[in-house]
Amino acid sequence: MMLKPYVKPYKWRILVNAVVKMSGTLMEVVLPAILAYIVNRVVPARDRSGVIVWGAAMVVFSLGAWILNVTANRMASRTASWVIQSIRLDLFARSLTLSARQLDDLSVSSLESRLTSDTYAVHRFLGATLRMGIRSLFLFLGGVFFCFWLSWRLALVLFLLVVPLYFSIRFVYRRGVALFNAVQIKTDRMVQVIRENISGIRVTRALVRTDYEKERFGIANEEVRSAEVQAADQMAMMSPVVNVILYSGLTAVLILGAWLVDSGLLQTGTILAFISYLIQITTSLIGLNRMFSIYNRAVASGKRIAEILSMPVDDNQLVSEDSGVIGEADPSVPEIEFSHVSFSYLGMKKNLDDLSFALYPGETLGIMGPTGSGKSTVIRLLLREYDVLEGEIRIRGKDIRTIDPDTLHHLFGIVFQNDYLFGGTARENIDFGRGLPERSILEAAGYAQADNFLNEKEEGIDFVLASKGVNLSGGEKQRLLLSRALAGEPEIIILDDSSSALDFRTDAKLRQALKDHYNKTTTIIVAQRISSIRHADKIIFLEEGHMRAIGNHEALLNTCAAYREVADLQMGLLAE
Repeated sequence: MMLKPYVKPYKWRILVNAVVKMSGTLMEVVLPAILAYIVNRVVPARDRSGVIVWGAAMVVFSLGAWILNVTANRMASRTASWVIQSIRLDLFARSLTLSARQLDDLSVSSLESRLTSDTYAVHRFLGATLRMGIRSLFLFLGGVFFCFWLSWRLALVLFLLVVPLYFSIRFVYRRGVALFNAVQIKTDRMVQVIRENISGIRVTRALVRTDYEKERFGIANEEVRSAEVQAADQMAMMSPVVNVILYSGLTAVLILGAWLVDSGLLQTGTILAFISYLIQITTSLIGLNRMFSIYNRAVASGKRIAEILSMPVDDNQLVSEDSGVIGEADPSVPEIEFSHVSFSYLGMKKNLDDLSFALYPGETLGIMGPTGSGKSTVIRLLLREYDVLEGEIRIRGKDIRTIDPDTLHHLFGIVFQNDYLFGGTARENIDFGRGLPERSILEAAGYAQADNFLNEKEEGIDFVLASKGVNLSGGEKQRLLLSRALAGEPEIIILDDSSSALDFRTDAKLRQALKDHYNKTTTIIVAQRISSIRHADKIIFLEEGHMRAIGNHEALLNTCAAYREVADLQMGLLAE
């Protein structure tokens, strides 16, 4: 199981935990034997001091069992928490390194449920094993041992219970794992619906679609409930079956024991102790039954966690053997070059088809086109989230497939179309854990025009943002995100529709700041507004994955009817 490497560092602690738990359990196990001795030997001899001594021994054993069990349970809780903490850290770290294609296959909602409900199921199993599992096992073994020690004749009844118990547990177990797998899959779907509802709650209210979303969530919730009930029903079969078998055995013990007492082959105290041990065995098997239920869910969850941890590195993340250090920018070598690049997300219709262009150091490229034309796909290919289907993408003359991913990503400062801000100060959001100097943070905020609104806040750069920046306007969010991208002094800046919420004056100031302070930085701007890219050195107009035209603003006005139409609608430039 995937737990093995995580449990190994705590093996001595687990061993001590098991010894303490076993000792406490064994103290419980000997109590009925002491009771049998008192009833069979001490009471008939009218030995009052013996009753007091052995009664005191039972009290001491009871207290000892209580203290040791509590100690073992606390140790088990700490150990389980430490192990699961390590698993969550590795699972989270691996999730961050998954390729875009792997994320597409898994879905974010599935990752979330694996990090939460699946790790909880494994945590519950580990904790229950160290507490209830060890106790139930030693109650069972101790009970069986003392049953044979008290009376081998009565103990033969136990053999009649083992075979039906084994096959009953095996039958339920085999079906339980499959059912709990189905529960987790449906839980993934419900989490996805929850994420979509929370993300789109404003749109839902604005379009009066609350009832529709309630119904959609209700369906997903009902699917999870039905799967949970089906799995629980399957596991619930165990208890009545076990109870019927065990209490049938108890009945047989009473009948056979009465006959043996009547025949003078057994004493009354032995019957009392034997019944106590049979009840202990029953309790232990019920506990083991619960462990099977917890184990079934943990196995299903463990497989889902192991799937992520053992997921091979995607081809997109592999680096060729001839990889080397990327050189400095050279004015004679294209900083970015797409050479006959084609790509498809699903392997069918091409999302990009035969795209070629070259961008030299310090130049600015604008990319325009209707929705779904492939603008963001160009960025994702450049970042090597996906590999090209055909052609090559080169940076400073090197195929990006020969560049280490970390080296490649350090070249970029990026603002995505749907980027995010986390709860914390504006400073922390701009720094983004990079440990940037104060000067870089403040300068970047100024160039991105974020200082305009931050200076109006009492806290300034230490203004506290709510999660996702909900206490900021759309334009303020974009300016903070631009500040984050600029603060790292990137060699290539990518702005994916990142100024759509800015007014024209602020947008103009931003472009002027980029021109003045980042004139040696290569820039790619994906935009819907002509004003954001009209001053770019080159503009590409994409349509259905094809490059319809490339050139500067004036050239496209003359050669590309679609671009000219957009310019006419937005700025009335056709008449100029």
